[in-house]
Amino acid sequence: MKEIKAYIRPERVDKVISELELAGAKGMTIINVAILGKWADPKKSIISLEYCDKYCSSVKIELVCIEDNAEKFIKIIEGKAHTGQRGDGKIFVSNILDAVSIRTGERGSVAL
Repeated sequence: MKEIKAYIRPERVDKVISELELAGAKGMTIINVAILGKWADPKKSIISLEYCDKYCSSVKIELVCIEDNAEKFIKIIEGKAHTGQRGDGKIFVSNILDAVSIRTGERGSVAL
């Protein structure tokens, strides 16, 4: 199993989610986040007195999938989130050792 974490522009999230669902993504977590540092789009940055740095709004998409679907989902995110401008985001992929459904007790990819 693989975990995919993607940080993308808020205006691209609907397109990305729709395509992931059409491709068979069973569920995902969507979180509004603030990006600090060089990832930030300078045209949308806000000066923070607390951080004394620039940050901009972004959306984090998290999903866990079987290994066979990982590359397909990565390509969808990459294609639908791309604008060619700084601040398009990043995708991180990690191995997942196990998954457990709290409700049913199922383990592994069946728990997804």
